[in-house]
Amino acid sequence: MKRLWFIALIALGWALASAPAYPENSFGLGYAYPTAGELTVGAVLPFAPLGMDSGLDLEVRYPRLGVSAAGKLLLLPSLAVGGQFMAVGLYGELRYASPGSFGGYLGGDLSWDLPAMGPLSGALSAGLGLGYFPKGSLLASLFSYELGVRLYYDQFAVDLVTNDRDLFRAGLLYLW
Repeated sequence: MKRLWFIALIALGWALASAPAYPENSFGLGYAYPTAGELTVGAVLPFAPLGMDSGLDLEVRYPRLGVSAAGKLLLLPSLAVGGQFMAVGLYGELRYASPGSFGGYLGGDLSWDLPAMGPLSGALSAGLGLGYFPKGSLLASLFSYELGVRLYYDQFAVDLVTNDRDLFRAGLLYLW
Protein backbone atom coordinates (compact mmCIF):
# COMPACT_ATOMS: atom_id res chain seq x y z
CA MET A 1 0.00 0.00 0.00
CA LYS A 2 2.88 2.36 0.76
CA ARG A 3 4.26 1.75 -2.74
CA LEU A 4 0.93 2.71 -4.29
CA TRP A 5 0.91 5.96 -2.29
CA PHE A 6 4.47 6.65 -3.44
CA ILE A 7 3.54 6.09 -7.10
CA ALA A 8 0.41 8.21 -6.73
CA LEU A 9 2.37 11.07 -5.13
CA ILE A 10 4.97 10.99 -7.88
CA ALA A 11 2.22 11.13 -10.51
CA LEU A 12 0.55 13.99 -8.66
CA GLY A 13 3.82 15.89 -8.44
CA TRP A 14 4.49 15.41 -12.16
CA ALA A 15 0.94 16.01 -13.27
CA LEU A 16 0.79 19.36 -14.90
CA ALA A 17 -1.54 17.71 -17.37
CA SER A 18 -2.46 13.84 -19.93
CA ALA A 19 -4.88 11.48 -21.51
CA PRO A 20 -6.26 9.02 -18.95
CA ALA A 21 -5.20 5.38 -18.73
CA TYR A 22 -8.73 4.17 -19.38
CA PRO A 23 -10.20 4.13 -22.92
CA GLU A 24 -12.89 6.71 -23.77
CA ASN A 25 -15.05 7.46 -26.79
CA SER A 26 -14.16 11.08 -27.57
CA PHE A 27 -13.71 13.71 -30.27
CA GLY A 28 -11.73 16.87 -29.65
CA LEU A 29 -9.98 19.94 -30.96
CA GLY A 30 -6.98 21.53 -29.35
CA TYR A 31 -3.91 23.69 -29.61
CA ALA A 32 -0.35 22.63 -28.82
CA TYR A 33 2.06 25.44 -27.95
CA PRO A 34 3.95 26.85 -29.77
CA THR A 35 2.38 26.39 -33.23
CA ALA A 36 0.20 23.34 -33.86
CA GLY A 37 -3.52 22.82 -33.95
CA GLU A 38 -4.74 19.28 -33.45
CA LEU A 39 -7.70 17.01 -33.95
CA THR A 40 -8.08 14.02 -31.61
CA VAL A 41 -10.35 10.98 -31.69
CA GLY A 42 -10.54 8.30 -29.00
CA ALA A 43 -12.47 5.03 -29.15
CA VAL A 44 -13.17 2.12 -26.85
CA LEU A 45 -12.51 -0.99 -28.92
CA PRO A 46 -15.17 -3.72 -29.05
CA PHE A 47 -12.85 -6.46 -27.80
CA ALA A 48 -11.48 -7.05 -24.30
CA PRO A 49 -8.52 -9.45 -24.29
CA LEU A 50 -8.52 -11.44 -21.05
CA GLY A 51 -11.34 -9.21 -19.78
CA MET A 52 -9.27 -5.99 -20.00
CA ASP A 53 -10.72 -2.89 -21.69
CA SER A 54 -8.89 -1.73 -24.80
CA GLY A 55 -8.93 1.52 -26.74
CA LEU A 56 -7.36 3.49 -29.55
CA ASP A 57 -6.44 7.20 -29.57
CA LEU A 58 -5.67 9.00 -32.83
CA GLU A 59 -4.18 12.48 -33.11
CA VAL A 60 -3.62 14.60 -36.23
CA ARG A 61 -1.64 17.86 -36.07
CA TYR A 62 -1.74 20.73 -38.55
CA PRO A 63 -0.50 22.90 -40.33
CA ARG A 64 2.76 20.92 -40.07
CA LEU A 65 1.57 17.35 -40.48
CA GLY A 66 1.94 15.02 -37.52
CA VAL A 67 0.01 11.83 -36.81
CA SER A 68 0.07 9.52 -33.82
CA ALA A 69 -1.91 6.39 -32.94
CA ALA A 70 -1.86 4.88 -29.46
CA GLY A 71 -3.41 1.59 -28.42
CA LYS A 72 -4.36 1.20 -24.74
CA LEU A 73 -4.93 -1.81 -22.53
CA LEU A 74 -6.42 -1.20 -19.07
CA LEU A 75 -4.73 -3.59 -16.61
CA LEU A 76 -6.03 -2.44 -13.22
CA PRO A 77 -9.22 -0.37 -13.63
CA SER A 78 -10.11 0.55 -10.06
CA LEU A 79 -7.42 0.55 -7.41
CA ALA A 80 -8.55 2.46 -4.32
CA VAL A 81 -5.93 4.93 -3.07
CA GLY A 82 -6.89 7.29 -0.26
CA GLY A 83 -10.59 7.05 -1.05
CA GLN A 84 -10.00 7.86 -4.74
CA PHE A 85 -9.67 5.49 -7.65
CA MET A 86 -6.54 4.92 -9.70
CA ALA A 87 -6.32 3.07 -13.04
CA VAL A 88 -3.15 1.51 -14.46
CA GLY A 89 -2.66 0.60 -18.11
CA LEU A 90 -0.21 -0.17 -20.91
CA TYR A 91 0.10 1.62 -24.23
CA GLY A 92 1.85 1.33 -27.55
CA GLU A 93 2.21 4.42 -29.75
CA LEU A 94 3.29 5.02 -33.34
CA ARG A 95 4.19 8.53 -34.52
CA TYR A 96 4.83 10.23 -37.84
CA ALA A 97 5.88 13.85 -38.36
CA SER A 98 6.80 15.57 -41.60
CA PRO A 99 9.32 15.52 -43.15
CA GLY A 100 9.65 11.75 -42.81
CA SER A 101 10.20 11.19 -39.06
CA PHE A 102 8.72 7.90 -37.85
CA GLY A 103 8.97 6.04 -34.53
CA GLY A 104 7.14 4.46 -31.65
CA TYR A 105 7.01 3.83 -27.91
CA LEU A 106 5.79 1.16 -25.49
CA GLY A 107 5.01 2.18 -21.94
CA GLY A 108 2.72 2.39 -18.97
CA ASP A 109 0.28 5.01 -17.76
CA LEU A 110 -1.84 5.69 -14.73
CA SER A 111 -4.78 7.92 -13.90
CA TRP A 112 -5.87 9.09 -10.49
CA ASP A 113 -9.45 10.34 -10.13
CA LEU A 114 -9.82 13.72 -8.44
CA PRO A 115 -12.49 14.31 -5.79
CA ALA A 116 -15.71 15.79 -7.22
CA MET A 117 -15.68 19.60 -7.35
CA GLY A 118 -19.39 20.42 -7.57
CA PRO A 119 -20.51 19.46 -11.09
CA LEU A 120 -16.90 18.89 -12.21
CA SER A 121 -14.95 15.67 -11.96
CA GLY A 122 -11.44 15.04 -13.16
CA ALA A 123 -8.39 12.85 -13.39
CA LEU A 124 -4.65 13.38 -13.08
CA SER A 125 -2.69 11.23 -15.50
CA ALA A 126 0.93 10.31 -16.16
CA GLY A 127 2.62 8.06 -18.70
CA LEU A 128 6.17 7.02 -19.49
CA GLY A 129 7.31 5.12 -22.58
CA LEU A 130 10.49 3.69 -24.04
CA GLY A 131 11.19 3.51 -27.77
CA TYR A 132 12.53 5.83 -30.44
CA PHE A 133 11.33 8.92 -32.30
CA PRO A 134 13.89 11.44 -33.62
CA LYS A 135 13.81 14.59 -31.44
CA GLY A 136 17.35 15.96 -31.57
CA SER A 137 19.41 14.28 -28.87
CA LEU A 138 19.51 10.51 -28.44
CA LEU A 139 18.38 10.67 -24.80
CA ALA A 140 15.32 12.79 -25.65
CA SER A 141 14.51 10.46 -28.57
CA LEU A 142 14.44 7.31 -26.40
CA PHE A 143 11.73 8.37 -23.92
CA SER A 144 8.20 9.66 -24.17
CA TYR A 145 6.26 11.12 -21.27
CA GLU A 146 2.88 12.70 -20.79
CA LEU A 147 1.53 14.48 -17.72
CA GLY A 148 -1.89 15.96 -17.45
CA VAL A 149 -5.23 16.78 -15.98
CA ARG A 150 -8.61 16.25 -17.58
CA LEU A 151 -11.68 17.98 -16.16
CA TYR A 152 -15.12 16.59 -17.00
CA TYR A 153 -18.47 18.40 -17.11
CA ASP A 154 -21.36 16.27 -18.34
CA GLN A 155 -20.35 15.12 -21.86
CA PHE A 156 -17.49 17.59 -22.25
CA ALA A 157 -13.91 17.60 -21.00
CA VAL A 158 -11.04 20.05 -20.93
CA ASP A 159 -7.65 18.40 -21.38
CA LEU A 160 -4.44 20.17 -20.25
CA VAL A 161 -1.22 18.33 -21.09
CA THR A 162 2.53 18.61 -21.19
CA ASN A 163 4.49 15.89 -22.95
CA ASP A 164 7.72 15.14 -24.77
CA ARG A 165 6.42 16.92 -27.91
CA ASP A 166 4.63 19.94 -26.45
CA LEU A 167 5.46 22.39 -23.72
CA PHE A 168 1.70 22.86 -23.25
CA ARG A 169 -1.37 21.45 -24.96
CA ALA A 170 -5.02 22.33 -24.32
CA GLY A 171 -8.05 20.67 -25.84
CA LEU A 172 -11.83 20.55 -25.62
CA LEU A 173 -13.37 17.08 -26.01
CA TYR A 174 -16.85 15.76 -26.55
CA LEU A 175 -17.46 12.34 -24.91
CA TRP A 176 -20.16 9.85 -25.78
